[in-house]
Order: sequence, then structure tokens, then C-alpha cells
Amino acid sequence: MAIKKYFRVLVLFLLVSLAPSLLFSDDIKKADKLYEQLDYKYALEIYDKIMKDNPSVEIAQKIANCYRFINNTEAAEIWYKKVLNYPNASSENYKYLAEALKQNGKFDEAAINFKVWGEKNPVYLTEAEKLANICSVAKTWSENPDIGAVVENEIGFNSENSDFSPSKLGDEIVLISDRWQKNKSGEEIYGWTGNPYLKIYSASTSSKKVSLLKGNINKGFHSGPLAVYSSLDTVIFTRAVMSASKKVKIGDIGKQYLLLAVKKGDEWVAKDKLPFNIDGLFSVQHPALSPDGKILYFASDKPGGYGGMDLYFSEKLPNGAWAPPQNCGNQINTESDEVFPSVRADGKFYFASKGHIGMGGLDIFSAVGEKNKFTEIENLRAPLNSSKDDFGILFNANNKTGYLSSNRNGGVGLDDIYRFTTGIKAEPKSQDKVYAVNGLVVEKGTAIPIAGLEILLINKDKGTENKVFADAEGKFTFALEKETEYIIKGNPQQYFTTQTGEISTKGVNLSTIYDIKFELERATDVFTVKLNNIFYDFNQWNIRPDAVADLNKVNSFMASMPNVRMDLIAHTDARGTARYNQLLSEKRAASAMEYLISKGVAADRLSAVGRGETALLNQCADGVKCTEAQHQLNRRTEFKIVKVTPVIAAINSAGSRKDN
Repeated sequence: MAIKKYFRVLVLFLLVSLAPSLLFSDDIKKADKLYEQLDYKYALEIYDKIMKDNPSVEIAQKIANCYRFINNTEAAEIWYKKVLNYPNASSENYKYLAEALKQNGKFDEAAINFKVWGEKNPVYLTEAEKLANICSVAKTWSENPDIGAVVENEIGFNSENSDFSPSKLGDEIVLISDRWQKNKSGEEIYGWTGNPYLKIYSASTSSKKVSLLKGNINKGFHSGPLAVYSSLDTVIFTRAVMSASKKVKIGDIGKQYLLLAVKKGDEWVAKDKLPFNIDGLFSVQHPALSPDGKILYFASDKPGGYGGMDLYFSEKLPNGAWAPPQNCGNQINTESDEVFPSVRADGKFYFASKGHIGMGGLDIFSAVGEKNKFTEIENLRAPLNSSKDDFGILFNANNKTGYLSSNRNGGVGLDDIYRFTTGIKAEPKSQDKVYAVNGLVVEKGTAIPIAGLEILLINKDKGTENKVFADAEGKFTFALEKETEYIIKGNPQQYFTTQTGEISTKGVNLSTIYDIKFELERATDVFTVKLNNIFYDFNQWNIRPDAVADLNKVNSFMASMPNVRMDLIAHTDARGTARYNQLLSEKRAASAMEYLISKGVAADRLSAVGRGETALLNQCADGVKCTEAQHQLNRRTEFKIVKVTPVIAAINSAGSRKDN
């Protein structure tokens, strides 16, 4: 009986002690399963609880990623910073943090983190520098909005959830929303956001009443955005269709298709899919029609594009069918996402992009042309664009007012619809471009920022000169003019290497920030070649065999730097009188100089200087007991540059440096 009792107690103890870890393991598995199913909203709830009790870099990473995926940039910023507090965090998190910071309007901090990401991943260094430069452009645009444009929240159209992609349907506005239905229970929930699936609604521009579009057009998973035929009785709309080959997951919506829907009475009846992805191997979405209805534009991730989502077009054939789609070309498309196309009544083309120079997430751009022939790609800039996502623009008949979608700060819900009035920014005029230099000067070898260095910018076309001083962090900035050539250089009296470069804005059609880094060596009192293993025997000044290799390095340096003069500065230890040590050091300097002259270095480029015992490297002064090795450390010759001619460096139009 005693054994059975003991066994029962042991089992009870094990259950109590192991229960927390078993529950923890089950929670992790459940959260990870939801994460893999793209049910980020629900995964977050579990990860948050786990993180409070058992914090780790893995859980913090999942939380940060979830917030990034659901586009909560404020929370993403907080959590990516937490992730990077862990020493074993992936360096990719610097990029994710930078993206969140940029969308939160923290452009300077975003640029720093883009650069850190590039430094830690040299293969992406060029891309990182480009992204950091774009942050400077975004900051300029954000701080200098178009005073002729006004953007206001269309409060009556918006809910606490997402409302976006307005289209014109007669006197009404059709919009896409995942708002909650009134007096409707059992709505299907999209696990990615925790909100209902997207549906198509109509909104009265006068009463602001918003109603669900009737008919089977809203059947199934996500529906919308859509394009409206001029007849107002037919639309092309986007629908997410679940693949029949697998079970439905809460957050998995399969591929996007384009379908036709026609109006019958007061209902919209969905018809067949358009023949662009019959096999369901990729997605097609975001339809837009040209004013005459003969060209259909849409976004797709079909293979063979430039990257991410690309914009495509299809022409209507005489029999009413749509021709095979073609890519809109690399003037529109980039290796990132181009989405939400629209065409104004006068034929002006608009789209949203993450790949062109933008202010944050998605920005709205205009272009002149059609099909795959486009020019004058222009960012609409602030206030039509913000540091957040801006997309889905619709113009009224006057081409100066309309609606756009944005998740900018101050909205009613997540994505909101805004009305705008604009003067020049909606017109087909080229906008002012931004050209500037962001520079950094550091000391070569140590990378320590150099404060107070005078930097000169010379306008080669006008012959004028502008100067600034590097700040406490070694940074400097110049504004540049368009179609101009410049020379940029540091003060040659202070430093000598990498002093001069050339920059040209001629033929540069996009806003550009030239990122320049000067690695400089000071002309005096800084650049000293210390070859501490060129030692001397006690009371001797001849060159020892073990110093020959290092003296040969100095000889090679002098041969490769014909613009350099050098002092050879010799030292002794503290033993003996100061007078004797001074004479001994002069002999040691002379012996090093004679050796270099024997190797071909011109005598007028060298000077022998003796410093005696005045510059000891350790505590071994008179009266201090030291070992022979400690004394020998002070018996040395140093090689110090004292006069130079500046070395020219050429900088190409992309801002990279190439030394001559």
C-alpha cells in the first residue's frame, strides 16, 4: 500500500511540475500553426502571452513579423527594435525596422537602419544605399507639401476597418471594405486580419449611405476591387478563389481571379472568369479600364515579370474577347510591387508602387502613355501621398478632384477613403526634382567621424564655390542644381587622400541624393606609420636584420605615393643621460634614412629626426625598474608623413567613389 501511495504522489508531482511546460509547448505549436496558415491576428494573441512568460528571440521575431504582415507599422517598429536587442537576431531585421520607420515618418532613423543592413550584408550594399537615399527624398517631400492640394477624410464612407479602392458607378461610389455587417451573425473571418472578408459596397455621394452590393458578386472569399463599364451594367471584379485541391484554411484565400458580373434588376450576378489564369498558378487583380473600354489593365504576379506584382494590359478583340495580356514595361514596373492601376477620363495613367522613389509604403504615381509605352513617371508627392500606403485613386470628371485610399495617420479606421482637391499636382506637368549631396567624412583606418572639416562644392558651369563644415558626426549636405557639373573636395591643408570628386546632374531625370563617403588621412600630426618591430640593440644604431622587411614596406609605400614627404623619427629608452640619448636617437634616424636612400628613395623626400627619451611608450622612465623587453619597446623608429599633394578621387553620377 505504501508503494502505491508513493507512486500516486510521484505521478501527481510530475503532472503538476510538467504541466506549465506541456501547456507552453502546446501554445507554441498552436501559434506556429496559425502563423503558417497566415492567421496572423490569432497567432499574435498567443505569441503575446508566450512572450510575457517565456521571452525569446524566436517569439519576438514572430510577433514583429505578424505586425509587419498586418501592416501595423507602429507596433512593427517597437517589436523589431526588441528583436534587435537579442545578439543572435538576424541582420535582415534592420531592413524590416527601416521600412517600418520610414512608414512612420522617421526618415533619418530609417536611413541609418537601411545603411546598417547594407553594411551587415555587403551583397545588398548598393540597394541599401539607394533605400537610404530615398529616405532623404521622402523627408524633403514630406516637409514641403504642395500648398495647392487638399486631402480630407471622407468620414461618411469609412468604418473602423478597411475601406479603399473607390470606383465611379453612375452617381454613386463603389468601394471595397471588410467592415462588420450590422445585425448579421456568423460572418466568415479572415485570419490574417481578424476581420470579415472584403466585400463590394456602394455609397451615396449625397447621403453617404453605404450598402452591400446585392447578388452573388460578394459570394465566397474576398471580392473587389473592380472596374465599371461605361454602360454601368457590367463590371470586372477581383475575387479570391480557394483551390479545390486543398482544405480551406482561415487565412489562406488561394489565388485572385478577374470575373465578369452583370446587373440583373437590383442584383449583380457573377459570370465566368476572364481567361488570364485559368490554371490558377498565379493571381490577377485590381482591374482598370481605359475611357473607351478597349484596354484592360490589371496587376499580376505571373511568371516572367520584373518582380513582385507587375501591371499588365489586354486589348479587347472585335469579337468582344480579351487578347492575351502583355506586360506594361519597365518604365512602369520595377522589381517590387506595382498595383491598383486607374485611367483618368483624359487618358492620364495612375498606379501605386513600392518600387519607384516614394515616401513610405505604396505611393501613387502618374504616367503619360498607354499599354507598354509610358513616359514621365511622377510621384504625386505630399499631401496626396504620405509616409503610409496611398493607392486606389479615382478622379472626377473635372480631373482636379476625386478620391484616394490611404492608411495615413488620423483616419477613421485602417485604410480609409479620402477626398482631394488638387491644382498642379494632378496636371500632366513635370514636377521639380530634388538633387542633393549627403556626405560623410571619416578618418581612414579608424572610421572615426571628422568634425569641422571644410568641404568645398565648386559649380563648374558657373565657376561659383559653396562651402560647409562637417558637423560633429562628420556629416555634410549640399543642395544641387539640375543639369550642372560639380567638383567636391575637402580642404587640402587638413587632409590629403580622397580629396576631390566630380558629380553631374546632367541627364539625371529622377530625384537623386548622392551619397558620398570620404575616408581621409590627415596631412600632419595624424598619419604616422609606426613599425614598432624596427628595434635597436642597446646603445646601437645599426639596422638589425629583423627590421629589413618592414623598412622595405616603407620603401614600397614611398614608391607608390610620390606625393609624400616623410620624417623618420627615432627614439631611445630612458637609460643613460638625456643628452646621450638624443644623440643616439639622431644616429638611429639617420641609419634608417640611409637605408631607404640606398633603395632609391630621394633624399629630399626624407628627414631624420631624433627624439631621445622624450616619447616613451610605457612607464619605463628614469628610476623605474623594467624588463629588457619593456625597454626595447621604446627603442624604435616611426615614419610620419609631413607634406603631401592631394590625391584625386572621381565620383560617378550614382555617388560611388573610384580613386585615381
